[in-house]
Amino acid sequence: MSGTIYVDLRCLQDRDYQRRGIGYHTSALLRGRKRSQLSGWKTIGLVDPSMPALIPEFGSLVDEISTSANPCWNGEQAVFIDGSPMTHDPRFSLRVQNHPRLISAAVLHDFIPLDWPGCLPTVASRMEYLAKIARLRKFDLFFPVSNYTARRLYELTGVSREKMKVTGSCVRGSLYEIRDRLTVTPSPYHHNPPYFITLGGDDRRKNTDTALRAVQRLNLLYARRIPLKVIGFYCDAYKSDLLRMAGHREGEGFLEFSSFIPDEDVVSLHSGAIAAIAPSHIEGFSLPVVEASVCGCPVIASTCDAQMELIEQPEALFQSDDSAALSEKLETLFLDPASRASLVAAQAHLAPKFKEDTVGARFWSAVEAAIENRRGISLVKRPRKPFLAFLSPYPPDSSDAALQTAMAMKAGREWFDSEIYTDAARPLAFGNTFRDAGTISLAPFIDKRYSGIVSALGNSFSHKRAFEVFERFGGPCILHDVRLTQIYFERLGPEGFLKFAGGILNRPVSIEEVHFWLQDRNPPSLFVERIIQQASPLMVLSATQQALLKKRYGTESHVLTYCPTAVFEEYELTPGTRQTVRERLGISPNTFLIASFGQVARANGMDSCILSLELLRSWNIPAELYFIGNAEDSKGEIARIATLFDVNRYVHHGTEFAEDTAYRDFLIASDVAVQLSPYGFGHPPITLTNCISAGLRAVASSDAAKSCDAPAYVSTVPDRYSPLLVAEQLALIWETRTQRATHSEARAAYLQTHNSVYYARRLVEILGIA
Repeated sequence: MSGTIYVDLRCLQDRDYQRRGIGYHTSALLRGRKRSQLSGWKTIGLVDPSMPALIPEFGSLVDEISTSANPCWNGEQAVFIDGSPMTHDPRFSLRVQNHPRLISAAVLHDFIPLDWPGCLPTVASRMEYLAKIARLRKFDLFFPVSNYTARRLYELTGVSREKMKVTGSCVRGSLYEIRDRLTVTPSPYHHNPPYFITLGGDDRRKNTDTALRAVQRLNLLYARRIPLKVIGFYCDAYKSDLLRMAGHREGEGFLEFSSFIPDEDVVSLHSGAIAAIAPSHIEGFSLPVVEASVCGCPVIASTCDAQMELIEQPEALFQSDDSAALSEKLETLFLDPASRASLVAAQAHLAPKFKEDTVGARFWSAVEAAIENRRGISLVKRPRKPFLAFLSPYPPDSSDAALQTAMAMKAGREWFDSEIYTDAARPLAFGNTFRDAGTISLAPFIDKRYSGIVSALGNSFSHKRAFEVFERFGGPCILHDVRLTQIYFERLGPEGFLKFAGGILNRPVSIEEVHFWLQDRNPPSLFVERIIQQASPLMVLSATQQALLKKRYGTESHVLTYCPTAVFEEYELTPGTRQTVRERLGISPNTFLIASFGQVARANGMDSCILSLELLRSWNIPAELYFIGNAEDSKGEIARIATLFDVNRYVHHGTEFAEDTAYRDFLIASDVAVQLSPYGFGHPPITLTNCISAGLRAVASSDAAKSCDAPAYVSTVPDRYSPLLVAEQLALIWETRTQRATHSEARAAYLQTHNSVYYARRLVEILGIA
């Protein structure tokens, strides 16, 4: 039997809890797994990247640390353990808790914030806490630390007792080890003076006040100093109140404080005390009671429910607000060593019940039993195929991520069913092919149907919401652009981005630097740190992107080959079809037709295309240049440059060339394309990919060609090209004037691994859900 165990480790990231009951109990349970039947299961610790980093001591308790709470499942057995379901933001683990193939287990300590007045002072805090209680109903197993907590769980949620296993809480193993090293324990009555001890703290429900009044009464009754040693941290205000009640200044009377003491002193103080006092008004489980028993110290405890489970002797119980009754019981032990010895013996059975091994065995045996019960039984009908949710831009959005997602969802129907969550404008193109599940939200993370939730991210503001959701949950990520400076700048604004960038680079950053990075070919950071930290798995679109991430960040990623969006039948690429299209467009058969596809801008080589045309015309090559794309913002500059070099009659642009029909027509009709994309950090330009798909000769910048896995019929110029270099490559193509059929084998080989069906199949393989 093998599988995966996911554990929410936020209680071990949180410095307020990592060394206290919640954190210690969770770490102890994880240590116990290694002695259980599940020791061979892979254990993944889920951590929140916005919280303090997990220290190595706790990281060693699991096999893997992940910031992604959005894994995929291929049907293997899995368990999710939440060690602090009532403490931290429940949205973090929505995905793992709600998936029907996981057994979800909640470790419950108490409901004190609800039951003790003042803990939830605002309406908002009460609503938040009640929402966490409601969420508990979605767990499969419950591990309350006491029968009292189990009863409150039933009262608040109606959860069946059959789903609960009371484990108790783990006592620190170091206390047992130190106790066993003590060879001789002197009688507490030999101490001068004899003393009592209480383990409390800054929380007033711990009720140190009553313990103080009871011991103070003994001091007055016997007219001698009988110390009360108080272990725990107390703020200055509470400490001052206690000293005022005691009637003396610190260090000058019977009340003594011991804060932040090592376990050796904890054992020593307990073993030397007449008795320990546990005066709490309310507890979920009383570790002070058991810790005193471990140290051989008798306990006088208040009658709160959790403590009455542990202390059965009437002579050792008192009402938490009755200091007189407590004082009488302490007096009996103070005067009668035989009564103390009898109480020590009566309570000795507590110590072995709450060792780490014993508590861990109770926990893991219940988990093992649940796994056995689940084995072979499907709580929901397993779908015929995996079911994926995509969080992505989508047509009519025209970004690469939108187009690639739409194609993959359509082509992948043989391997998976899918739904789209997108903020694209409605109605969605291809919307009748698969279900429109709505805008991007947290909804897919509480939907039990999905085998995986995939985020498609790029460097566009239309990806904003997908980014925000991904940064919270992580999971499978298709990273279309490995440079994310622009989207973070737009999302965070100038001031927020300066702080964000400074944190990543660990130095102050100026706004001038940022504006330079937006155009820089080699910025100090691509600002993908958050993405690669959260992605599991991380997928990119080219081997160039993969190598770049590996070199810069040491990050492993998987390659999904980029797909052309323009697909052609063989008959469309014949000389006859080409001639027909050119006739319709009014282009002479003798014209050397050069097309540049995509947004018309200086950054995309607009100037160099025009200057290259001028050189070709001077070499008596009958070239004409068509800008096929949106030229609205550049038409004035096009006219200026073309007129300056006297080629304005041979440069064509206009709104009619920005239409989809023109795009496809010119892929068929052109003799050559020029795609001088700027340095794109390995991102394949869709325009060049479509030229390759059409079997069209092209001249492209080196990085663009490499990122596209371009075949040999794409000629290249350096990324820092000149018009002369471009013109020379175009002239060579003019001289050879090969038919497209010449490149048919190379084109076919390219399309075998650069198509949407291959992309979809590769996606399923990487996700591991085939």
